[in-house]
Amino acid sequence: MKEHVMKEAKTSNIIQQLERMGQDASLQATAEFEQIVNDSTLDNELKQSLLNKDVISLEKQLDVCPDIVCVLVAHEEDEDDSIDVESSPLSIVA
Repeated sequence: MKEHVMKEAKTSNIIQQLERMGQDASLQATAEFEQIVNDSTLDNELKQSLLNKDVISLEKQLDVCPDIVCVLVAHEEDEDDSIDVESSPLSIVA
């Protein structure tokens, strides 16, 4: 349970830092970016990942699952439907 709470706090902190960086154009410059990251309360691993712009490392540390799975299923035809399968509407199931 304690690990889960720590993970949520870690995620919240990084989101707040990323939000701040996105809102302040001056943080786009390398020196300002490095300063804000180094001054943050983030742990050293997150800081290094941000400074190195290592997206894969950030995803692993924050347990981000960017995969989206979607399935397209052809709409079922009624007996009186004579629509060609290729032109029949599709249902999206996620």
